[in-house]
Amino acid sequence: MLNAFSQLMAQSGKGLFELTVNPQNESTTPVILCNGDFMAEIPVALGCEFSDLTLTGAMGTALPEGADLIDGGIELGVESRMCNAIKSACYYLESGKIRTPEMIITTNACCDSMDTLANLMNAYEPWAHVPRFIMDAPHTLDEESYAYFGRQLREAVTFFEGVLGRKMDWDRLREVCVESNKQSQLLLEFQELKKAVPCPAEPDLARQGTELSRWIKHRVSPEVTRWLEEVVRLTEQRVKEGKGIDGVDEKVRFLWQDLAGSWSTGTVLARLQKELGAVCVMDYVSYATWTPIDLASEEKMFASFAKRFLLEAAMTRQALHSTDLFIGDILRIVKEFRCDAVIMPAHVGHRDTNSRLKLVRDVCRENGIPCLVLGIDIWDKRFISPDVVFDRMSTFFQQTGLIAS
Repeated sequence: MLNAFSQLMAQSGKGLFELTVNPQNESTTPVILCNGDFMAEIPVALGCEFSDLTLTGAMGTALPEGADLIDGGIELGVESRMCNAIKSACYYLESGKIRTPEMIITTNACCDSMDTLANLMNAYEPWAHVPRFIMDAPHTLDEESYAYFGRQLREAVTFFEGVLGRKMDWDRLREVCVESNKQSQLLLEFQELKKAVPCPAEPDLARQGTELSRWIKHRVSPEVTRWLEEVVRLTEQRVKEGKGIDGVDEKVRFLWQDLAGSWSTGTVLARLQKELGAVCVMDYVSYATWTPIDLASEEKMFASFAKRFLLEAAMTRQALHSTDLFIGDILRIVKEFRCDAVIMPAHVGHRDTNSRLKLVRDVCRENGIPCLVLGIDIWDKRFISPDVVFDRMSTFFQQTGLIAS
C-alpha cells in the first residue's frame, strides 16, 4: 500500500517538474499566458496550452537554482517585500526565458503582487505585438458577480477564436467540463475520507491532485481522472481497515492556513509527520470547494467557470474576499477535520493574510484552538531555515500539551 501511494505521488511530481523545468516550452501548440489560475477547461477545449506565469515563478523556486531566480528578480528592481514567487516570475519574463505567447489574458487577482505581474506582462515591450485581453474580477460573491465575470470569459473565447482563426468546439468544451466535474467530485471524496482518524493517506495527495487537474500541461485529462480514482480507491480501503498513514503514529492534526510553498512539504511537514506524528491535514490548495460546472446552458456554464475562480480557487478564495470568509473556513476545517491546532505560516509576501493575524488569534483563543504564527517565506528557505521552523512548531506542540515533551 505504501508503495502504491508513493508511485502516485511520484507521477504527480514528475508532471509538475516537467512543467517547471521547461518554461520556454518549444511546442508549436498555441499558448495562452496568464497571471493567475482562472481558466482550465477553456484552453483544453481550444487545443491550447495555458501557462500561469505566477505558477511558473512559484515552481521555479523549488529548482536547484531557485535562489538565483529570486535574486535575479531583486536585481531587476522588483520591490523587496513582494512575494518571491512573483520575483522569480519577473526574472523569467525579463530575462527572455518565457516563450512568446500567442495571446495574453490577465485580470486583477487575489494579491497586489499578481496584479503587478499582470501589469508587467501587458507592458513588456518585446510582446507589444501580442494580442491581449484584460478582465475585471469583482470582489463580491453572488450570482450577479459570477454572471458578470462569466460574460467576460465568454467574450474572451470570441477573442481567442479571432487570434487562433478557429472556432470553439462546444461539444468538446462540454466533454472537458464533464471530465472536470468528475475530477472535482473525486477531490471532494478524498477530502471527506481525510476526515477519518487517523488520517488514512498522505494528505498532500489532495494538493497534488488539485495541481494535476488544473495546473499542469495535461490538465483535465482522463489520465488525471484515473490517478484520482486510484487515490480514492486506496484511501477508501484504508478507512475500512482503520489504518492511518504508513509509518506514522498520528498524535496531532493541524491546519496550515496558507500555501505549502516550494520547500515546507518535503522538509518541515514531512519531518513533523514522521518524527512527531503531527499531520498537516489541510492547506490552501488541498481545501477542495469545487462545485460542479452547470451544463444546462452556455450562460450557466460560464457563470460556473467564474464561480470557480472568484470563490473556489485556493488563494483567490482566501485572499480576494472578506475576513469573515477567511476565518469561517478556519473554524469549519478545524471542526470537520478534527484539527488540534492552527498554524499561520504568515508568509512575508501575503500581506492580506498577515493583516488578519490578530483576528485569527483572537477567534482561535475564544474557541480554545491553539494557534501558532510563524513568519516565514514559503518560497525561500533562506529567510528562516526548515530546522528553525521545525523547532518552533515542535516547541509549540509541546507547550500546548498536544505532544509530550
